[in-house]
Amino acid sequence: MKVDKKFVQVGADALIPLLGFFLWNWSLYFILLFYFIDLFTNEFFYHLKSKRIIAFHQDKKQQLDWVKWSLISLVLLIGVVLLIHVCLQQIHPEIIFSNEVLAFWNYTELGIKQGYLLVPLIAFVGYQQYKMEFLLPVKYRTIEIKPLWKKHIQALLVMLAFTGLCIGISQFIILPEVVFVLGIVAVSILYNLKLNE
Repeated sequence: MKVDKKFVQVGADALIPLLGFFLWNWSLYFILLFYFIDLFTNEFFYHLKSKRIIAFHQDKKQQLDWVKWSLISLVLLIGVVLLIHVCLQQIHPEIIFSNEVLAFWNYTELGIKQGYLLVPLIAFVGYQQYKMEFLLPVKYRTIEIKPLWKKHIQALLVMLAFTGLCIGISQFIILPEVVFVLGIVAVSILYNLKLNE
């Protein structure tokens, strides 16, 4: 029985936050920091893909589209990060974000500080995906900037909507962290499955 590659990838993406929360006692913010690193890595590789597309097509319109879509993405990315911090401030009014970031970076597992292991690992996985799914099948020859960035923009809009929902819910009731973690993982899984249809 052949297992679909997209299910393996989506399962692996969900595994780290779940292991982090249930096995390594990561907080909700730790898990969100993990997703932030992944989000910024994806943003970086969208720019690499765009650069490759433009280099191949030598098209001014593609270059203008890159500027337009990357600015939209930047605004949405900043919005997502800010709204997540607003939401967390409602859930945990005592949270000090700088302390949490340092704790995340310096968290030690198997004698290695997590920041020195996790960031390069996410970057390596991002590069491998870029290579296997974009460079080797030479997608830059057939894809244009707009449809490439549209998927990324849709993902950011889903994150904004989910964050807005969490802010709305936290106005009335503060749910346990496990509910938010499972919600984040579930939305991520469902979106990634829909994206890879």
